[in-house]
Amino acid sequence: MWILAIVALFLFLLGFAVDRLGWHRLISGYHTMTKEEKERVDFKKVARLVAWMCYGIGLTFLLIVAIDVYQLNLPLEPVFVVLFVFIVAMMWRMQRYDGNIYDEDGRIRPGGKKRLIPVVLVSLLLLVGVPALFLWFSQPTEVTVTVDTFTIEGAYGREVPIDDITNVSLTTLPDMKRRTNGAATSTRLTGHFKSEDDEDVLLFVDRSVDEVIRIDWTDKPIYMNLATTDETVQLYETLANQQK
Repeated sequence: MWILAIVALFLFLLGFAVDRLGWHRLISGYHTMTKEEKERVDFKKVARLVAWMCYGIGLTFLLIVAIDVYQLNLPLEPVFVVLFVFIVAMMWRMQRYDGNIYDEDGRIRPGGKKRLIPVVLVSLLLLVGVPALFLWFSQPTEVTVTVDTFTIEGAYGREVPIDDITNVSLTTLPDMKRRTNGAATSTRLTGHFKSEDDEDVLLFVDRSVDEVIRIDWTDKPIYMNLATTDETVQLYETLANQQK
């Protein structure tokens, strides 16, 4: 998590360099512009907006670090939503000072729409794509148990042969050191994590349910639960009976 603090410091320095020191060459697209194209851009105003965006992202990262350090029970999704809206607003505002896109009357120049395509794509990614991923990772775990296999559906899902399961236990989730490849939302932990005991584990955990099932098998251990305690206990009993 401290990597975010380092990135925040870098962003503060970047924003200061672009705005206060006039290092406009750090602005994306500067080196690919011709001399005539550069003359149509108000780089001072663009640099100011770039700096605000860097400061805003940096402060957001520090907020996330503070939430983690002080173990505050606050959802991060609204923070990211505000951040993405802020970034998109800054990006579109910057385009207003690009005379290669808009003329003096604020109308789009011929060919200006093509220059806006990257901005449109990034806006769609931040405002639609990323929230859709959050929503996907927030869905409840779905499982299927047959005589031969135990299947976890969805992202990072697994098909576990019953014969490969060595132990099933009903327990609580141990503390996690870090996420190595997965998603951590305010409601769920999904994917690959490393525990405080340096054990690599696979999680499908609803944070609102205290009980979790630990499944030891030939691959890395799985911690999982379902939407309610009753459903989790019922699944545990089903898997435990399979072991008899």
